[in-house]
Amino acid sequence: MDARSGPGERAGGADGPARRSLWRATGPLDPRILVIGLLLLCVLIGLVAVASRGGVETDLTERAADQLEAIGESWAVARLAGRDATVHGEALAQEARDKVLRAVASLSGVRSVTDATTLLPERRPFTFSLVRDGPVLQMEGYVPSRYALARIAEAVKSLPPGVTARGVDKLVRARGAPAGDFSAVVAFALDALSRLPSGRVTLSDDSFAIEGRAPDLSTYDQLLQTLHAPLPQGFRLARFAVRPPVVSPYVWSAARNGDSIQLKGYVPSDEARQQVLDILHGAMPNAGVADGTVLGDGAPATDRWLRAVRYLTTQLAILPRGQVGLSDTSLTIEGAAGSFAIYDALAAARRTPPEGFQVSRFAIEPPQVAPFVWRIWRQGPTVRLTGYAPGEEARRIMGDAVKALFAGGQVSDQVRLASGGPPAEAWTAAVTYAIAQVSRMASGEATVLGSTLTLTGEAVDSASFATLSEALKSPPAGVKLDAARVLPPVISPYVFAVRSDETGVTVSGFYPDETTHDAVKAGIAQLFPGARVTDVAAVGAGAPAGFLDAVIAGLGPLARLETGDLRFSDGQVTLIGTGRYAGAEPLVTADFKAVLPKGFSGETEIEPPPPAVPVGAAECTRLLTDAAARGLAFDAGGRPTPVSRATVDHMVQVAQRCPALVLQPAPGSTLPGPVAQARGAALRAALVAAGVPDHHVQWEPDAPEPLPGAPALSVAGVRIVVRAAE
Repeated sequence: MDARSGPGERAGGADGPARRSLWRATGPLDPRILVIGLLLLCVLIGLVAVASRGGVETDLTERAADQLEAIGESWAVARLAGRDATVHGEALAQEARDKVLRAVASLSGVRSVTDATTLLPERRPFTFSLVRDGPVLQMEGYVPSRYALARIAEAVKSLPPGVTARGVDKLVRARGAPAGDFSAVVAFALDALSRLPSGRVTLSDDSFAIEGRAPDLSTYDQLLQTLHAPLPQGFRLARFAVRPPVVSPYVWSAARNGDSIQLKGYVPSDEARQQVLDILHGAMPNAGVADGTVLGDGAPATDRWLRAVRYLTTQLAILPRGQVGLSDTSLTIEGAAGSFAIYDALAAARRTPPEGFQVSRFAIEPPQVAPFVWRIWRQGPTVRLTGYAPGEEARRIMGDAVKALFAGGQVSDQVRLASGGPPAEAWTAAVTYAIAQVSRMASGEATVLGSTLTLTGEAVDSASFATLSEALKSPPAGVKLDAARVLPPVISPYVFAVRSDETGVTVSGFYPDETTHDAVKAGIAQLFPGARVTDVAAVGAGAPAGFLDAVIAGLGPLARLETGDLRFSDGQVTLIGTGRYAGAEPLVTADFKAVLPKGFSGETEIEPPPPAVPVGAAECTRLLTDAAARGLAFDAGGRPTPVSRATVDHMVQVAQRCPALVLQPAPGSTLPGPVAQARGAALRAALVAAGVPDHHVQWEPDAPEPLPGAPALSVAGVRIVVRAAE
């Protein structure tokens, strides 16, 4: 045995042949068995790795979060996939970004680090604003992170009930915020602004500005103290524009009774109070002042406010008894002026208040006057107003009426305010009524004295006079009206005309008064029965004496014409027209000139009518009936009256076209025989005189009765029988 051989070798030497014998018996190992074994081993290793991976990721995630919080960069989040880390988040600076990546990479067990962070845009200045308007609070601006945004959203929930915050979802993340907890500053600003009904907070980098008005002095004092103390996160107060509560209206007044003055209201400061007292003592050195004013905010600028006080004190100094007041920028002056000089001085001052102020009430009672009279005078475009008015409003109404009714006129207003007159309403009613009437006059005057109104003058034209006359029927209540000398316009030459034709009667021109007008219309109705009358005449002064008599006289001859015009021009009267029958012209002309009264001269231009066309007995009877229907009357002597001349002319016009006529007493007439005979003879004579042939019309009282149904008519007790043509 070899000394270098160990026991094993010796043993191996002993059983080696056996092993070799076994190898030879089984052969080499199958490769498939090796592959299956390797696969099973891999599966086992994988199961072990999967089982342990979850624990590794959780451990690394927790350690990464702890590490990021420890270095103050909690904005970043590390997500692990096995031992591979991916960092997410919005970095405020590149330095913070690098710091986070290094911290995660330094963790034991982390194999790799992937940077998925983003760098927010930088904003300079970094601004944030809060604006409150009642129940709405609006936010705008930048926040440094989602964390800050979440903190701000949480702080909004602490706002008072009823306040709604808007704009949280529109805040923009950005870099550039000042160091520290930005959301804490915003929460502080929300708390401050929630105490104001309206206002604004502005953050710009590290500056803090606030403005608004406190609802009360307690809130104002709290905000003043809080915001002038150190602010959160090292912010500094850039502007404190919160104003104390406003006294509204901001009033001040001074009432004087002789040498005693009482002050009430507010003053903006103690210094202003002393200046007010100095102003009063300077203007009224002997007056005693009882100061009841208190401090209050809300006045105009102090220097402007003091100018207003000085202005009011100057007015109070000339009023032995009165009161002046200031309410915001409105001034009041009240009292009684002892003379027109004092009143004029106060009225002049009223027109020149301090800049930025206005006199809203000027209740100065003017001096007393007697008699209290007012007058308006007009001559063409020139108008003059004198006398007194009882108040400013009454005078304004008067002035407005004058401007409206005398537009373009030359108006001189010398009316003064005075006391001692009628009530303003009664005076205003009387004066505006008087102005309206004078505006309708070419020249005239109105005087108001107490409750009496006197009107005199001449109307501009007939239409104005008609309107004026109607207005004079209803003066204002309580006014005693004297308008006896109100005259219509003077017309020269004085023209008047009446036209008669187939369409009716037209009246034009002028008449002096309604009595004359009514008489003319009555005369037309009598002489032109049933005619349509068109009346365009107007009233006008200047008619010649006897005008009505001349018109009534001229209407008779006009009615005797087929068509005609009766024209007046002062005392000259012209009758133009067409006669009803041949031969009418001399008769109508003689009648016309005979009836005109003294002072009137007449001319005629009367044309004959065209030749008449004969008619039969039946038509003749109808036409005679129509003519007689106009009215036929006889005087005591049995002759046709002058008013009936037109009717006779109508009958002549018809008779010249008719067969022979027989006149006889009307059957059944109650007239005595001699009267009936006189009327029949007179009617025949009138017809013959007018041109009806003598043999064509006969008076036959004893003629036999006409046959029943024969053409005939009765008028005024006379029967007219139309004989049929042979």
